[in-house]
Amino acid sequence: MKTLPNLTITLILSLLAGCGAPSEDASKAIALFNGNNLDGWVIENNGQFSVENGVIKVNKGTGWLRSAEEYGDFTMTMEFRFLEKEANSGIFVRTGATSKDDENGWPDNGYQIQCIDMIEHQYPLAHLVPYGAPDFESVSDIDALKSVYKPAGEWQIYEITCDGETMEIKLNGAVITTATSIKNLTGHVGIQGELGLLEFRKIDVELL
Repeated sequence: MKTLPNLTITLILSLLAGCGAPSEDASKAIALFNGNNLDGWVIENNGQFSVENGVIKVNKGTGWLRSAEEYGDFTMTMEFRFLEKEANSGIFVRTGATSKDDENGWPDNGYQIQCIDMIEHQYPLAHLVPYGAPDFESVSDIDALKSVYKPAGEWQIYEITCDGETMEIKLNGAVITTATSIKNLTGHVGIQGELGLLEFRKIDVELL
């Protein structure tokens, strides 16, 4: 009986391996924005959120955009840009569905990653802001922030990882803020309306 050369056997095995089921890691990725509408999201407190030309537009206003589902340990990747200088917004993670009963109607139990077009501020871009959740500890690298900051009009990337009681915030590939003693271990993600003009074109969550 004729035997196959070793190289041929290796190629066959490689092809068979490539035809298998998707990897477990690939199945964990969830696209929270479908590019067409706000299915899977809830607009809270009359927030000015809409979809146009494949992006989520934040048209000033207040309130917030809340995910319908809650998430625990994850890495969320999102692409955003400011449409005006000093535009202001925020990214909520592990946040309760309830809101403050005031003119802004923002959440009253969660964490906010600052999303403001400023690197000199009490809470600059990529810093963690308390929003009613228990106290936490955090450190931020201002030099790293200055090195990767992009001005209004340019697309930027957040990578926000929540893993147990630790949170890590990357902007454009650089670690800016690391927080510990995070006590809310699950909750909604969301976008804040804070009188700024912004766009978001990708929001993906990979479960850990």
